[in-house]
Amino acid sequence: MAGLKLLKKVWQFFYTSLTIIFLKFLFLKKSTDSQYTKDNLQISSNNFASYFLVFANVMHKRCSPKINQFVYKVFYICFDISKINNLKQSFFSINRFNVFSFYNKDHGNRDGKDLEIWIRKILNEKNLNEQIVKIFLFTHPRFLGYVFNPVSFWFCLDADNNLKAILFEVNNTFNQHHCYLVYNQDQTEIGEDQWFTTDKKMYVSPFFKVEGNYRFRVIFKPNKTAVWIDYIVEGQKKLLTSAISYKIKQYNDFNLINAFWQIPLVTFKVIFLIHWQALKLFLKKIKFISNPNKISNKITTNK
Repeated sequence: MAGLKLLKKVWQFFYTSLTIIFLKFLFLKKSTDSQYTKDNLQISSNNFASYFLVFANVMHKRCSPKINQFVYKVFYICFDISKINNLKQSFFSINRFNVFSFYNKDHGNRDGKDLEIWIRKILNEKNLNEQIVKIFLFTHPRFLGYVFNPVSFWFCLDADNNLKAILFEVNNTFNQHHCYLVYNQDQTEIGEDQWFTTDKKMYVSPFFKVEGNYRFRVIFKPNKTAVWIDYIVEGQKKLLTSAISYKIKQYNDFNLINAFWQIPLVTFKVIFLIHWQALKLFLKKIKFISNPNKISNKITTNK
């Protein structure tokens, strides 16, 4: 009986939320069709908009000891961290509940403080801050108050929109966080075909030890964007490869709700798929490895 009551409450919550979303969407569509039928802020081939939506295909392939591969659709927000307050829409709030929302405490030091100050302090420690003009955060928003981000990306650009540094902000399901910062030591632009290598420092999967290296490759341009992450052990044995390819859409209420209908319950989908794939690996009898619960530092840089 208790289980049925809980399910009933969950259903009522989602039913009420969906009803509100649908009614607000109808009102929005009726009152603003002329505004949103065409993009009123074009994303050119040379410049990024200050904030936009990203519809992505995420691929993971476990290469050893047994192959396990899957692809799923998600969406992200990407925005200039200095323009964070401009994200506010009818369906999107900053540090307060809404259909979609963004909370400062989901990133950085998890203390709710200014995130631009946090990321610039990191860049300053590597003498990168002075040449960085724009910093874009690429991440999942909260949906109905919930989010889990396996990895968020901080893209750091100079005045000419050249990519100079990338911070990979990684989270695991044990409420642990670690950042991997990659950049060229001579502070030149990051090339489209360039790979960076870092040591793996945090427990992520219960089926991999904390050993080996990550290899990162990123393209971040308005007309061509993608991310690749490989996990390597013993210098050459690839255990895991991941890739994110995506297309950009204008950020507005209309496209936010379209994203909701195209990829419903997106943040719940992410955490469900993580546990679903873990169950599949467990059933394949891949050895389970306990969390060592030790992270020696908060930021690792490339070799």
